[in-house]
Amino acid sequence: MERPSTIDTSQYTLMLRITANEMQYVYYRPTEDDSMVSHRVSLPQGEGYAQAVEQAIYSHEELLQSYKRVYVVIASTHFVIVPDEVATLSDNTPLWHEMYKDVDEYVVESRMPHTGAVMLWGADNRLVSFINRTFDNPTLLHPLIPLCEYFYRKSRIGNQSKMYVHLQQGRMDVVCYSREGLLLANTYDYRHVNDAAYHVLNVWKHLGLNQRNDEVQLVGDSTTRRELSALLRNYILTVVPVIFPSHCHVLGGDAMHIPFDLTALSLCEL
Repeated sequence: MERPSTIDTSQYTLMLRITANEMQYVYYRPTEDDSMVSHRVSLPQGEGYAQAVEQAIYSHEELLQSYKRVYVVIASTHFVIVPDEVATLSDNTPLWHEMYKDVDEYVVESRMPHTGAVMLWGADNRLVSFINRTFDNPTLLHPLIPLCEYFYRKSRIGNQSKMYVHLQQGRMDVVCYSREGLLLANTYDYRHVNDAAYHVLNVWKHLGLNQRNDEVQLVGDSTTRRELSALLRNYILTVVPVIFPSHCHVLGGDAMHIPFDLTALSLCEL
């Protein structure tokens, strides 16, 4: 696969995923098989977060090309999900400020049309300013948003409630649905697989899910997924892996190794 600096990227999609320690970027042409390419870049610690991202982006020429679509996924611990029944059609940011009174961040309002909710989430002011200057009309997203949108549609199959768990190194996203809609979406840190099992079972208990009828689906880090599955099967009858979307196989080998929130994003119209 050629680098974008040597090809016309006007029909390509760029997905950029930023966490405190790492930046990952993925570019692909949706209509072209084997076109997906993924790279990871470690962000140096000890300097400003936004400055580290700026230097990483300027150091990779392929990120400075012109893309048809640009998505920037930014990890954030400050977010609130507002059901459509409560959200306004204009500005919902006062709800975020009410919850995070002392947090000075740029508030992003992201609609989740399939889920039927709005997410308000905070991002570093300088980082958002840099991204908006650098990319053409980027869409800013919290990592939970593509997961919620993708799994909502999957949750409509069958009558049982479903919990979806996205496992990464030291972090897990949990999204739960009943037939009525979204029950919970949250992110938890964990140091050991036992911690991950505790979070899952704690959420399961508080939501009143049924051990025999409802199910857990796991995706992400393969080692943790196997260990967590074995633990959860002591308490929950149906613990299964998320079926990898068949459409993504044609995009190339890199599609199998990117975080699942980016996989979901490549399948959602956001």
